[in-house]
Amino acid sequence: MGIPMQPASIGIIADSHSRNDHTRRAIEDLRAKGAECIVHLGDICDSLRPETLNEALRLITAQGVMGVLGNNEYSLLTDGYSGMIDADSRAYLQRLPFTITIQDWCFTHSVPFPWPAATRRPLAEFLPIAHTLPYRIVFRGHSHTPAVIELGPEGPREIAPPTQGDMVLDAHKTYVVTVGALENGAYTLFDTIAYTIRFLTI
Repeated sequence: MGIPMQPASIGIIADSHSRNDHTRRAIEDLRAKGAECIVHLGDICDSLRPETLNEALRLITAQGVMGVLGNNEYSLLTDGYSGMIDADSRAYLQRLPFTITIQDWCFTHSVPFPWPAATRRPLAEFLPIAHTLPYRIVFRGHSHTPAVIELGPEGPREIAPPTQGDMVLDAHKTYVVTVGALENGAYTLFDTIAYTIRFLTI
């Protein structure tokens, strides 16, 4: 599944850490809810359990899910684990981008920069400069708890995510949205027409 030119809705998952049962259920639910494409925001696998990598990658590739590099994937490539993963999986991880951009929405693991440390830098370091970037929304993983931060001239303002129903965003404002960890059952649907996000749980 590629990126539609103007997707009406985008499913977003992150930090599944090889919980393939959760990944499969979230993908099925997002598709049933109309997601035209699905993006995985990294930590597809768990670097402490490299033997689970192949199954996790088979699942998301078979389902046409796009992905970005998370800190666990980067660790598998660089922290002495490379001999524990096969050539095809290593090649797949090496091809993962740091970010995916659809229109003016950025999808990343932690902060939206194309360098390895960006997969694990804390959000607090990014917020002071977030308003200078050309994105209306940054969707991120890494932090496992769903969160919404509105960026404005007076500084960042945290908004409590609703536990049910849709959260309406202002198309003229800028946001950082942490989608939550699929390992813990959390995932998100972004309706690009209504400009809403829905935080979902398994």
